[in-house]
Amino acid sequence: MKPADDSDLINHWRNQPAPLLPLLHAFHERDGWLSEDALRCISDGLKIPLAELFGTVTFYHHFSREENGRNKPRVCDGPVCRFRGTENLLEALSAKPMPCAGRCDGPVPVLKGNEVLIGCDASDLKPLPSPLPPPNPGGIEECVFAHIREEGRATIKGYRKTDGYAALEKALADSPENLVALITESKLAGRGGAGFPTGKKWEMVAQAEGNPKTIVCNADEGEPGCFKDRALLDYDPHATLEGMILAAHATGAMRGFIYLRYEYPDTLVILERAIAEAKAAGWLGLNIGGKAGFDFEIYIRRGAGAYICGEEGSLLNSLEGKHPFPRNRPPFPVTHGFEDLPTVVNNVETFAAAPPIVNHGADWYQSLGLGEHAGTKAVSLSGDIQRPGNYEVPFGLPLKTLLHDWAGGPLAGQSIQAVSIAGLSGGFLGGNDLDEVTLDEPSIRSKGAFLGAAGIMVFDDRRNMVDV
Repeated sequence: MKPADDSDLINHWRNQPAPLLPLLHAFHERDGWLSEDALRCISDGLKIPLAELFGTVTFYHHFSREENGRNKPRVCDGPVCRFRGTENLLEALSAKPMPCAGRCDGPVPVLKGNEVLIGCDASDLKPLPSPLPPPNPGGIEECVFAHIREEGRATIKGYRKTDGYAALEKALADSPENLVALITESKLAGRGGAGFPTGKKWEMVAQAEGNPKTIVCNADEGEPGCFKDRALLDYDPHATLEGMILAAHATGAMRGFIYLRYEYPDTLVILERAIAEAKAAGWLGLNIGGKAGFDFEIYIRRGAGAYICGEEGSLLNSLEGKHPFPRNRPPFPVTHGFEDLPTVVNNVETFAAAPPIVNHGADWYQSLGLGEHAGTKAVSLSGDIQRPGNYEVPFGLPLKTLLHDWAGGPLAGQSIQAVSIAGLSGGFLGGNDLDEVTLDEPSIRSKGAFLGAAGIMVFDDRRNMVDV
């Protein structure tokens, strides 16, 4: 097939929502880099000053300004991968390093174009699917991982087998106000790190003036050691879509975006298929679920490698085609978000938790936590541990139980020196702290750290923590 010419690409994207990122990706993928001629063409087509466009493009480390640079290998240089062979791969492949690529539960990832190759030896790199979250060894009821291991769950047929889109059917038969009240009563809070009450956020957007309102799913997942959202989107994408559609019903939003990190090209394909399936089944588009006037579309916008875009203000600026710098707050996105209009920004896990809450009730969700803590948290566990992976834990679970009883403890002959809790930004806990800490914000903050998105990296006594 003949590659699209410049005018075809410009004309295809010019009038689409949030056009700059997909247009840059289209030129980048076609040409293998972003040449000055390409940037001039995009500048003219979208009426963006060339200097401003150049500054935006060079902010992202995956947009190459070097001829054929897109197809040159990049090796993960995250904290865990450094211990597994990053330096050897960089030398053997004459490659460039990239920040943590969100695959800490396996060998070192190498990104080449739209392909992710996995391995610790340059002669044995191969594509591998995301590992499934291991079965819950504690026998504790799960929320977002409850059905993720079922065969075919990523398809709409598999999703429908176990209550898929039943929550949306139930919500559409009731009022948006009652949906907001249910989410509020459940005490579901943001699972991306900030922990803001989800029901309150949805209520504020519903009550805010200005249209069209927008739902944004933050799937940038750039914190080192975090990879839970990749598993949710790879194996249960319709749960996140259904959660976004529920949020649209609750708030009156008409458009949604999934902001997906660049390092997940396989996830992009899965999401594109899931959105097409949902649209064909009547769960996206016009008059959703047969409800007249309920119209909602979801678009994927792929990032290009900028850690700061995990912060909601930076993400919104990136979507709008601006420099992805954080915004001053107030005003907040609930009143002045995407295009300065009311916007819900929630994490993948937050949206995925909404359908089971609607299906089973607020009391059920609260009961999943231990003690006074409501609900569960998906945790990404990696590093010097016997069984790394994604675990869904009840809030209040002792950290020692997760590390030793669920994940098998440290590697043979070693002891745990330190644990980072929320990637590298959340601080470290020393080995002596592990007996006292439970997986909830008050307990972890009492030790000078915070839970955040719960990317937990384990470092044994062989590691130099200054190097980490």
